[in-house]
Amino acid sequence: MSKKSKLPILKKFYIYSLEKIYILNILLLPFSAIYLLVNFIKKNIFINKKRNTVPVIVVGNLTVGGTGKTSLVIWLANYLNSRKYNIGVISGGYKTNEPHKIEIVDENSTPSNVGDEAILIANKTNAIVCKSKNRKGAYEYLVKNYSLDIIISDDGLTHYALKRDINIVIVKEKKPFGNGLPIPSGPLRELPYNIEKYDNIIFNKSMHSQLPGFYYEIKELISFDESKLNISEFSGTSIHLVTAIANPDFLIKSLRRYNLDVIPHIYPDHQLLSRDDFDFKDNLKIIMTEKDFVKCSDFKLLNTYYIPTKIIVDNDIKIMLNNKISNLLRT
Repeated sequence: MSKKSKLPILKKFYIYSLEKIYILNILLLPFSAIYLLVNFIKKNIFINKKRNTVPVIVVGNLTVGGTGKTSLVIWLANYLNSRKYNIGVISGGYKTNEPHKIEIVDENSTPSNVGDEAILIANKTNAIVCKSKNRKGAYEYLVKNYSLDIIISDDGLTHYALKRDINIVIVKEKKPFGNGLPIPSGPLRELPYNIEKYDNIIFNKSMHSQLPGFYYEIKELISFDESKLNISEFSGTSIHLVTAIANPDFLIKSLRRYNLDVIPHIYPDHQLLSRDDFDFKDNLKIIMTEKDFVKCSDFKLLNTYYIPTKIIVDNDIKIMLNNKISNLLRT
């Protein structure tokens, strides 16, 4: 049985939160100071200034998890591929058996070996996906073994050994910096003022927001036998939500807009799931994300559906990225 996330419990009893400041957040402040010092040293001593032979785009954020990096990487890889570019993607291998091992994702890859995000990217794009926490090593492997026009790094904003030609920073529309404190007192990898150093800020936003960015389209559900239905067909019913993503609150709110009574079962980000995690002794429908689905696609669960990963990107963002990438490849 997978271990449930403890964060909702800590928030419930006002002990720790990434959005507010409670007693444990304050007690962890000395460790946050150490984190900032280490990050400062990495940024100023270990930064790679060597010119890349193949351009690198890093898609990252200033906070831990839950901003839609992988979703944007999938969209960007497909968008660039549609413009006849050969794309490679580096995935960090978080919570895999050997995170530093360099592996190319193929049909035999498993979430425990390459990670759920790497498999999802490989399933949704034509990119060559390379898993390794050693992003510089993964980059060198891709350049040596494949003919690529652009390499995208899913996360890696603070992995300074990997030289990047374009940084894309994703910011959540609501509470973009959480409680404003650095890891582990809060969600920040860098202090908020550092966002001014980045040119390409993209917001993960709501559908009707005027901010530049993208939003999730949550309309369709797909069952384990690949049949599709509209999520509105579940309106007025109770459903189980089983998920191991970093920021489930947005997903829960989105589902409740369809008049669904959501019973959440929240696990830590990237947590591997077992069959027992779906055994609720009732006949209610079960919903998960596509990222969760890749970890349990072999279970052949009945009455269970996943939400396909799909984002809608503003035209202005497409034009901006296209211009920057075209200029980059001409140099």
